[in-house]
Amino acid sequence: MDRIKERIRVGEDDLKMLSGVDQAELDALTEAINSAKRVYVAGWGRAGNCVKILGMDCSQMGMTAHICGDNTTPSIHEGDILVIGSGSGETKTMVILAQQAKEHGAKLGLISANRESTIGKLADYNVQITRLKHEEGTPELGGGSFYHVMVQVVDIIRMYICELRGLTMADISYNHNNLE
Repeated sequence: MDRIKERIRVGEDDLKMLSGVDQAELDALTEAINSAKRVYVAGWGRAGNCVKILGMDCSQMGMTAHICGDNTTPSIHEGDILVIGSGSGETKTMVILAQQAKEHGAKLGLISANRESTIGKLADYNVQITRLKHEEGTPELGGGSFYHVMVQVVDIIRMYICELRGLTMADISYNHNNLE
């Protein structure tokens, strides 16, 4: 029972962390994604899995979206945006992708816990999820609130883009994967 009680706190932590996300940062990234010619997403580990949901959502909203590292991913150019999910903002492979995207004239968005990171300083758009003090420096073996909140942030971006584009569930369903 103690383990269950510990997990209940996660919901409270999620709410605290989500309420700390800056609305202006969220709006700016949403607008940039919505107006981009093509959307690229990248991340490693849990953060990578979270940001890949954004790529899937963009595809289902009828946008051209790619997950970096897939063999079918085309070159990135001006007018495109790369959105990286990274807790630290320091993952070496993501730093390289961020630098390459900028070199090719693309915009760069970051969803992380560290806007002052190497990627954060390169990014045109930063959405920071501030970790709670008891989460800092602890391994998040169960996923941790940070990743729960990152998925929620991605879901909010999807909802905002749907509103901007006037999309309905029928529109989303049309583009939903049917090769399952």
